[in-house]
Amino acid sequence: MRLFIAAALFLVVISCVSKEEKEEKEEKMHTVSDQIRVSFDTVLVDSGDEFLYLHDQLRNSDLSSDKNFLFNFNLRDLTIEKIDLNQLKLEEIIKYEKEGPNGLGASFPSFKVLSDQNLLFWTYRFYKIFGQNGLLNRDLELDKIASEYFAGNEYYAASLFVGESNPNRVLELIYHRESGKNFILDFDLASQTFKKIDLPELDKNLDYKVELFSGGRSAGGYGGAVISFQINDKIIFSTNTFNEVQVFDLTTDSLYLKKWDTPLLGYRRAYLPPKSVEQSSGEFSEIVRKSDEDISFMSLVWDEKNERYFRFSQKRQFAEEQTDYGRYIPTGADVFLSVFDENLDLLAESQIPELTQPPNIYFAKDGNIWMFENVNDELAFVIMKIEDL
Repeated sequence: MRLFIAAALFLVVISCVSKEEKEEKEEKMHTVSDQIRVSFDTVLVDSGDEFLYLHDQLRNSDLSSDKNFLFNFNLRDLTIEKIDLNQLKLEEIIKYEKEGPNGLGASFPSFKVLSDQNLLFWTYRFYKIFGQNGLLNRDLELDKIASEYFAGNEYYAASLFVGESNPNRVLELIYHRESGKNFILDFDLASQTFKKIDLPELDKNLDYKVELFSGGRSAGGYGGAVISFQINDKIIFSTNTFNEVQVFDLTTDSLYLKKWDTPLLGYRRAYLPPKSVEQSSGEFSEIVRKSDEDISFMSLVWDEKNERYFRFSQKRQFAEEQTDYGRYIPTGADVFLSVFDENLDLLAESQIPELTQPPNIYFAKDGNIWMFENVNDELAFVIMKIEDL
């Protein structure tokens, strides 16, 4: 069953609610019972005569700071589809050039929408801000400020963040390919300087890293993912393997850890894979299956209306049949919803039985959770409303 759910379908989910007051050295746990009432509705986006780019399932999309617009990046023709989420229609298609002074280059950059509605694009040695008119506004030149990290392909720019209160402060999440470690480069564009900030708690994710070999030669890696997002002047880092987050507060330059160990989801993924495997072997298919059958924590999203966070988690289910590539065929998933207050204390946590596939992309808007859905090649959203929490 896909996420397409009949409008206004109500269900009552009995949940375990956990409220936690945690410090790194001292931890107190309170567990009570409660109910979460949720309802579902499905809405379609009117794209007029245009065919929206859904090939990447909105993985290359971002929201405006007020969440009135969704910007979907069409990598094939370098256009941005600007969707009005209030009117549920395509507002305009913004065209960008590949070459020239206003070009995005030959590679496919990532992007994000800034608070001033400009768009920041980045890829290898490319960090530029463009307007919604397709013209270049500013070249950040981060690769020149921290040239030692951009001379080769040893480091990978995973995410980029701009300070809400100080637009001259840019932070970049860096992945070191050889060690598998992550850290922050904190740039001051005014002084053209930077500093490195370690993220030691993310190192635990290396427990789930598998080095892949092809014919005896190194062929990359497989394992836990690092997830990051920004809310105002806080950047929240998490993984899909541990029930915890690291929060970097830009106003105080402090980094702190918040963790949960709940009856429903536990603290971490139980399955630990081997350290290396031949990529073409049947053992690798078993590793992927066992990893995905265990818990995977997804991204936190912020509900401004009610000042709370939502997070989905999932456990995949598979058939015994395999694809032509030797991968087990997924048949469904157990999907769980966790709700946290503004201080990241857990308010409620429950399985959502009506969701039998994990949402690909989701966000919070107007107090509800919006989940992307492709309905007959048209852009749609399943809107899940949390009742009386």
